[in-house]
Formats: sequence, C-alpha cells, structure tokens
Amino acid sequence: MANYDFNKDLTVARKTETEVGELLRQLYDAKIIEFCISNKYDILAEIKNGQYSFEVKEDFMSWRTGNVALEFSCRGQPSGILISKADFYVYKIHGKEGVRFYLFKTANLLKMISDNAYIRIVNGGDKGSNSMNYLFKYETFIKYGKLMF
Repeated sequence: MANYDFNKDLTVARKTETEVGELLRQLYDAKIIEFCISNKYDILAEIKNGQYSFEVKEDFMSWRTGNVALEFSCRGQPSGILISKADFYVYKIHGKEGVRFYLFKTANLLKMISDNAYIRIVNGGDKGSNSMNYLFKYETFIKYGKLMF
C-alpha cells in the first residue's frame, strides 16, 4: 500500500523494480544493464541485441476505485510521463482480479492523453507534493497495453 511518505514508498518502489526486472528476464530473456536512480527511467535492459528503458509504476488503489493514475506534475513542475525518457512503462496494478503487470509503449500512454481518454485530473501523492495525475478507467487503461503476468 502507498504510504504517502517518499522514503517509505521508495523502499516499496525498489522492490517492485526488482520484481519487474525479474519478469523481464523470465518473459523476454532480458539482460538487466542497470537499475537507474533518476527521473528518466527505472530499468535499462538488453533484449534481442537492443537496449530498452522501462519506467515502473504501481497503482495500489485500482482495486477500490476501478481507476489507474498517471502522474504528469509534481511540486508545480513537469514530472512522470511528461519527462520520462523510458521506451516502455510497466504498471503493477492491484485490481479486482488481483495483482497484474501490464507493459505499455510510452508512446501509447502519450496517445491516451492526447486522445483525452482520461476521465479527469486528480491531485495525489505525498503530502505537499501537489502531484497531478491523469485518471483513467481501469478497463480503458489496460486496452492500450499488454498483459505481462
């Protein structure tokens, strides 16, 4: 569960990134080059002689709300999807069916935004972060991605 405390959430995030790295190894025979500590991407991996970057996100509230959030601003500055250099996003979604992992091309997420596929913009995140998020219906969101596991 999200703690709404950056340091506590960072510990959870690192664990999820490791979990996603293992999934990439198992499903795509990926060689993990690095786990990055920047806002550009979280994982750099080699898959079939190409290098690809991955942003890892986890949505703990989808099981209750039926929605998925995608951050675009934090503390009044562009963040998340607006500054990511990742080729792909991997979302770990705690939904009504249990925990599922979805793979998205970053370009598909940007298309969702430009298509106005979100239902509204909401504030969320740590206290004082003023994080702004596009909010999508779960059913709409997953149509733009691929179920990994």
